[in-house]
Amino acid sequence: MSKDLSRRGFLTGAAATGALAAFGAMVGCSPAQPSGAADASKDAAPTQADAAPAKASDSAQAGSQGGWSWETAPAPIADADIVETVESDIVIVGAGIAGVTAALRASQLGASVTVVEKMPFPSSRGGHYAAYQSKAMTNAGIMNDPKDEVVSDWLRFSANRTKEELAWLFMDRSSEVMDWLDDLSGDQLNIIPIYTRYAGKQYYEHLGTHVIRGDFPDNENKVSAPVYFMWKQAEEGGVRFVFDTAGEQLVKEGDRVSAVVAKGADGYKKFVGTKAVILATGDISGDEEMIEAYGDKLGLKPAVNAYTPQGANTGDGQKMGMWVGGRMQEYPVPTMIHLIRYCGLSFGFMYVNQEGSRFMNEDTWIQAKSVRIMEQPGGEFAWSVFDANWADDVARSIPLAGGQFWDDMSRTSVEWTPESATKVIDGAIEAGNGFKCDTLEELADAMGVDKQTFLAEVENYNKLYEAGEDTQFHKRAELLSAIKEPPFYALKFGPSLLAMPGGLEINEKLQVLDQNDEPIEGLYAIGNASGGRYAVDYPVFINGNSHGSAMTWGYVAAENIMGK
Repeated sequence: MSKDLSRRGFLTGAAATGALAAFGAMVGCSPAQPSGAADASKDAAPTQADAAPAKASDSAQAGSQGGWSWETAPAPIADADIVETVESDIVIVGAGIAGVTAALRASQLGASVTVVEKMPFPSSRGGHYAAYQSKAMTNAGIMNDPKDEVVSDWLRFSANRTKEELAWLFMDRSSEVMDWLDDLSGDQLNIIPIYTRYAGKQYYEHLGTHVIRGDFPDNENKVSAPVYFMWKQAEEGGVRFVFDTAGEQLVKEGDRVSAVVAKGADGYKKFVGTKAVILATGDISGDEEMIEAYGDKLGLKPAVNAYTPQGANTGDGQKMGMWVGGRMQEYPVPTMIHLIRYCGLSFGFMYVNQEGSRFMNEDTWIQAKSVRIMEQPGGEFAWSVFDANWADDVARSIPLAGGQFWDDMSRTSVEWTPESATKVIDGAIEAGNGFKCDTLEELADAMGVDKQTFLAEVENYNKLYEAGEDTQFHKRAELLSAIKEPPFYALKFGPSLLAMPGGLEINEKLQVLDQNDEPIEGLYAIGNASGGRYAVDYPVFINGNSHGSAMTWGYVAAENIMGK
């Protein structure tokens, strides 16, 4: 199959056949470590364990040469090979945040539910959860912007390639879902609205971000608090979780999807959903071939692919859905690229590349910063440079800008204070991902940049500050700051691919659509297995909206199936 084949037409023939983290320690002003050392984690991203390089694989190259590996649906698994058949009202494939939300809500509504998960326990990542206007926000005196403004930004940031009905589904139902979880959890979860957001002129993030905390002593695998809570609540409600069992094929009887066949240690099992099968298998960022097929080249550009858990998010649900007649979303699956390598803060100070040159207007959001860094020589990291007055400069900037990696990731007060950032800076210095020096010359040596180039850039930046105008990259004058008073600092930061949030085309009821935009009876897709929410870039119009919409989709899908 040619790579140029349209996404809408793909597989028509085949279908007919079937928070801020602590950093390591190393105090002092010493040469920079080699790129790739001592990566950082953050509240809004998972621990970066065993991160895999995001380079084109042999299979991806094979796809570009004339055929994707999933182009032809596999032969049906024979009934003789199935060792057990399990019947439930609803079968959910995938136990991430979308899957466990759907399972819990469906069980509350009286459904018998089985959740099939390829990993040994539920998957979770990140620490931000969005809702338009939760009661926790209202109680804290936080009021969001009008819905029309939020939806307008969502559509604009996705180049108007988002399904508008899905944007409104989130806006109209996400608060209900967050409040449902809040009421259900009582004292077991602490749902806290936060103030961190980017408030620039060209890119604006709305309020609605939450952190959700909970202390569960038996949470040995460090599953995120809301996922762990809903998992255990669902089990208490009678939901059956089957782990270490990977969904491989959907079963279609006539025009209806009736079951999924999954493989575990003891062989194939058939899980029948008398009411529905829900695909909640996550994104495609663990399959480089799918990134090439359905994303764009940007998805393969980051030097590190930090999706977690390793081996999970390989587009299984997307492939199974296409094999029974579904189709992938019309527009490219966007990249979620965050500044999660090395140091978890970069602020909005002067940025220089690995050669010591300033290369961008630092007054922008995380995806733009990530792309700019990848365009530079080396393309893996940059340096944020500032002086002893950094705390005052940051505090002055927060009302004007802020946002992830500029601001604290989980700030729960209106005013920014330097305590948390100080810990991050100290940790970065200890890890060799930051330097603190008495002179700019020493700082250049520590960073490993060209000294003459770097000193000239600092001198020019100071002149721009004194003139009150950035004639180089046109940063807002009020965000310029001097780099004159020792000690001088440099923080190393860089981008990593975190997810590719997109999948099967769905309607506003979360039903998977076929090639003619008709719903496939009995088949739903939620979370990152579903498409239509985003395109081009992952827009942080509200930080944590991917998690927030995944919860909303799971909750709403359960209600739609149960006729509520």
